[in-house]
Amino acid sequence: MNTNISFKIKVLKWIPALFIFSASWYLSSQETIEHLPSFWNADKLVHCLCFAGLSFWVSFACNISVKKQFWIPSVIVSVYGIIDEIHQSFTPGRSCSVFDWIADTVGALLGAFIFLFLVNLICRLRARDCNGAERSA
Repeated sequence: MNTNISFKIKVLKWIPALFIFSASWYLSSQETIEHLPSFWNADKLVHCLCFAGLSFWVSFACNISVKKQFWIPSVIVSVYGIIDEIHQSFTPGRSCSVFDWIADTVGALLGAFIFLFLVNLICRLRARDCNGAERSA
């Protein structure tokens, strides 16, 4: 494959993650966020789910495929969670919370795990399909 095309593909793979980074940063800049669930600690669930999605797409962009690489997107997203919490502390009406960062980090681990699980599942299914096709022929 052409090196220029390969580079463009690598850049394009970051678009979903960059979108979530941007949305998260924007929401951290808001004094209040309407339409959040109203149950106890709902914000922790929102943090966890948002950062799980972010970690999933960072995993995709980083091409993780083995357990040894699991930590890469988890650390990137967890560090972003720290930066986001500090950024949020400068927004009137908002605060920096270690518990929000913990929810961010749990989400980061969850998203990387789900991505790795799906990659391995797809690889096993492809191998099974290939083996089945060889036996049929």
